[in-house]
Amino acid sequence: MKAALIENEEVRLALLRGYNILDTAPEEGFDEITKLAAEICNVPIAMISLVDEDRQWFKAKVGIETTGGEIENSICAHAIANDAYLEIPDTTIDPRTSENTFVTGEESIRFYAGALLEDGNNLPLGTLCVLDQKPQVLSDFQRSALQVLAKQVMRQIELRKALADAEILRKEVDHRVKNSLQSLEALIRLQVRSEKSPEARFALDAVQGRLATISRLHEALYLTDSGASIDISAFLAKVVRSTQEQMPDGVTVSVQIEQCNLSSRAASSVGMIVNETITNAAKYAFADRKSGNFAVVGQRSDGFYHLSCTDDGPGFAEGLGSETGLGMRILIAAAQQLGGELLIPDRDTGVEIEVVWPIKD
Repeated sequence: MKAALIENEEVRLALLRGYNILDTAPEEGFDEITKLAAEICNVPIAMISLVDEDRQWFKAKVGIETTGGEIENSICAHAIANDAYLEIPDTTIDPRTSENTFVTGEESIRFYAGALLEDGNNLPLGTLCVLDQKPQVLSDFQRSALQVLAKQVMRQIELRKALADAEILRKEVDHRVKNSLQSLEALIRLQVRSEKSPEARFALDAVQGRLATISRLHEALYLTDSGASIDISAFLAKVVRSTQEQMPDGVTVSVQIEQCNLSSRAASSVGMIVNETITNAAKYAFADRKSGNFAVVGQRSDGFYHLSCTDDGPGFAEGLGSETGLGMRILIAAAQQLGGELLIPDRDTGVEIEVVWPIKD
């Protein structure tokens, strides 16, 4: 017997599809609630059943192999039509289920209890239901527990949607920031071309260079697409690829970065360090040179992360070696944002910049 439609069926279906949960992969949070429902109610079968227009689909299940069925055979659809908790002690004698293929077929379902999965407006998506192959009746405690667990399922569904919406918003913001930075760079370039004062042109060139740096770092973060936690091994590979174009053709840039997850803000500081050292090396260490080597190495050691950027150029040049230079001030500030320190090891040739910060797994 097919269940009757509820009054707001079209709204209910739109709500269900808006959660984008139908036909998604299994998720641990839903699986755990389903197993707990079966244990509390002392039954072999439990499932999170979502009722679509012409089918029911199981987001999570225990004790049964099928992933869903036609709407005509959905007992959960009767729970929705009933607009309340539904318990059928013996499905073979209830007219709503006596001819249901879940009852007459191999599953031989004899008992059903389902608590509605409702949104804030009491529109149901489906049920958290428990089933058995023999007739029975749940205790008051079991009924109450099933309904409480159904509310937890709904909270999981709403949280899942909220996280997805937040990710979409983050991507949109990233896209707009990228466009804004590019537009600002273009405006500064136009201003540079029209500016006659050498001092003003120099200052605008410096501003444009810093904007380009921020734009590249933002793009690398955006393309890494890891949300709040970023693996700097993948992120820095993108930073180096975008920045090494400044190097002369004969300069070899190598990257060996051990995995380390950081927040987006911390990763941005690390990217700034690598970008700044490459920029300065291209400007000072490899100016007028046709060959050379630049290495970026990141390693874990005793609870700390060591990031070093090394060139084989002639040594410090004005602007990077002095603590008053803009390049050095940027590196010091980035190291401080990581809660670490900036080190400049002595070398016979070239320059090495090392930043060390504590890490937590």
